[in-house]
Amino acid sequence: MTDEPASSGSQERSLKKTLGPLTIWGLGVGYVISGEYFGWNLGLPYGGPLGMLVATLLVTVMYVAFVLSYAEVACAIPRAGGAFVYADRAFGTTVGFIAGVAQLTEFVFAPPAIAFAIGAYLQTYFPMFPVWAFAVLAFFLFTGLNIWGVQQSAIF
Repeated sequence: MTDEPASSGSQERSLKKTLGPLTIWGLGVGYVISGEYFGWNLGLPYGGPLGMLVATLLVTVMYVAFVLSYAEVACAIPRAGGAFVYADRAFGTTVGFIAGVAQLTEFVFAPPAIAFAIGAYLQTYFPMFPVWAFAVLAFFLFTGLNIWGVQQSAIF
């Protein structure tokens, strides 16, 4: 899609809106909450309950600011591409490229890291199995669920 208006002879195409506010909220919580369980385990011994409370309040303020800013930009620039498109529009191609590479890096490394964390968590309950076995199982299970979900929502 381009920013140029469609000519009178062409037909404008768009995706069917399938995600509502509740679904988008659920996806956001799902993306963030995986780090919540493992972050507490790592931070609690160092910061104690009060330190974790302060950290949680600080992160909450930053997260709310991020979400509101991202929502504002998404409404102002309603194009697919996320951070790449927004940074490209605001700061030019070089910063847009860097934002795109950063986003791609996150998408490549976050799922295996989350799968490994799930594996480490499950291994405490089933010590006879290695962490990597649970990680591989979780990775392929959630990848399969994601592919199935995308296929279901892409029907329009």
